[in-house]
Amino acid sequence: MRQLNNQSGSALLFAILMLALLTIIGLSASSNTTLELLIAGNEKSHKRAFYFADGANEVAKELIEQGIEERGWSDRPGVEITLGKVHLIDKNFYLSADLNDAFADTAHRDATVDFGSGETALVVGSNTRLSTGSAVQMVSGYEGKGKSSAAGGAWVIYDVRTQHESANKSKAKIASQWRHLL
Repeated sequence: MRQLNNQSGSALLFAILMLALLTIIGLSASSNTTLELLIAGNEKSHKRAFYFADGANEVAKELIEQGIEERGWSDRPGVEITLGKVHLIDKNFYLSADLNDAFADTAHRDATVDFGSGETALVVGSNTRLSTGSAVQMVSGYEGKGKSSAAGGAWVIYDVRTQHESANKSKAKIASQWRHLL
């Protein structure tokens, strides 16, 4: 029986195996990095959509107050108004009570806001309610002959819905309520 004592070429074989192992590790790290970059890009896109929708929500609240103060911008001609980056489609949007088809199509949008990326829209609906009152009654010496005072009134609760859709189809919707005391 002959034994193999000749080890020439074993270093080359070991080097090739190590090179193959390092190549596999490098390729896996590269694909993992690519996947992490895609995840980070998606997260950035979704956060931007959320912040744009949230910003439009704040714009809507200011528009409600400005609309009430200006009484619907009635002195401005035309149906649609552009105020800086805000495009009002309906001047009296804050008087509407219908939110059933919010964002179904562009006809149901009250305004759009141009943040420079994607499309941001808002819809406002209102509901008038009597506010809870308070009363104080004081006895003034005679049974049933007291003085009293009461306070109450009404408020309008505005349902505000905003939506932002970016170019890569990231979408965020924000819903809030705004209470205006009458």
